[in-house]
Amino acid sequence: MRVGIVGGGITGLALTHALARRGVESVLFEAAARPGGLIRTRADSGRIIELGPQRTRLVPPVRRLISELGLEDRVRLATPGPLHIWARGALRRVPTTPRRLLSGDLLTVPGRLRAALEPLTGPLAAEESVGRYFRRKAGREAYESLFGPLISATFGSDPDQMLAARSLPMILRPLGVRRSLLRAASRWRGDAAASACTFHDGMRELPDALAREHADRIRLATRVIGVERAGADWRLQTRGPVSSEAVRVGRLVVTTPASEAGRLFRSAAPELAARLRGLRYNAVCVVPLEVASTPDGFGFQVAFRAPWRTRGVTWNASIFDRPGLATAYLGGGVDPDLAEWDDDRIGRLVAREYASIHGVEARPLAVARPRLPAWDASWSALDDLPVPDGVHLLANYRSRLGISARIREAETLAEQLASD
Repeated sequence: MRVGIVGGGITGLALTHALARRGVESVLFEAAARPGGLIRTRADSGRIIELGPQRTRLVPPVRRLISELGLEDRVRLATPGPLHIWARGALRRVPTTPRRLLSGDLLTVPGRLRAALEPLTGPLAAEESVGRYFRRKAGREAYESLFGPLISATFGSDPDQMLAARSLPMILRPLGVRRSLLRAASRWRGDAAASACTFHDGMRELPDALAREHADRIRLATRVIGVERAGADWRLQTRGPVSSEAVRVGRLVVTTPASEAGRLFRSAAPELAARLRGLRYNAVCVVPLEVASTPDGFGFQVAFRAPWRTRGVTWNASIFDRPGLATAYLGGGVDPDLAEWDDDRIGRLVAREYASIHGVEARPLAVARPRLPAWDASWSALDDLPVPDGVHLLANYRSRLGISARIREAETLAEQLASD
């Protein structure tokens, strides 16, 4: 059985690697000339800037993959430091334990007293939004100053538009949350203990290494323009830089964004295609900055109702010794109008707000606009999704975002396909 993989982002590349380790034949098609998907690293006057994910965590699947690719000496570990929230006119440390939440300065005294009642509140309700869930559990102030900004940063979406039953289990289940957030947080000793890391030449080193390792299984600059049934198999019609061809596979794995997956199945599975094309995405603006200095720590998120349109900043100079570099984020589901602004206007806004917050000058180096799943009401289309036999949708619109999650899920599917 040969497995056909559509999409050469980290999910498709990690799946290719995991299948190769298990002796399963596969072929991957990527429309772009370079692999990596949302992972986009660029050099600018000697600086390594990231226009997508800034880092990952050395959880076991990531550590194992790095070892198998021989990249151990290329890993750059993050300098330990706190994450902050800009709230009530100052940068305040994100509490890492329930005790620090209830005794630190992030929340006012009334906000802390309300958050302390969280263990008495009910579990996740079927129809509520993510925003309503956290306001009900911990109070409005804790939501606006902590949970809301962190969820918005994780998903690039508006918590009040996100379906809690769809999105929150991806976060709460690994934490062991059944009813109380605070009780689960007091017990948890999971992936947060894993070091954050990047690579000396940026996150692109990981997809580039995977593409080199499995060059015989990967076809770059080759677009899959349609799929159709071929008996018990699937036939992929591809268009490459030189010619077109039909490729027959026993299993088909699609790792592309939902709109592209919908395009592929418009003839072979019209209902599936229509549902996937209806899923909404949010554009997040990523702006690397040349800055005079950065504080110690990972960076900060911005509390809701704060007077800034910047939603967060990563201090690359502090965490990965990238001198004079920070990366700002804005837009997404909480500020969708920014998607209509041109790059110059966005750059000026970010530089002005960085200078106001930190008191130092900032110069924008680039603007990227990755699109992330909204996890809003349109995600109800995934209920009882009619996926044809032999097809697997292995993509971030069905499960967790993040490099480590994509690698873990690729390994899980590879094990399943190998056993088949």
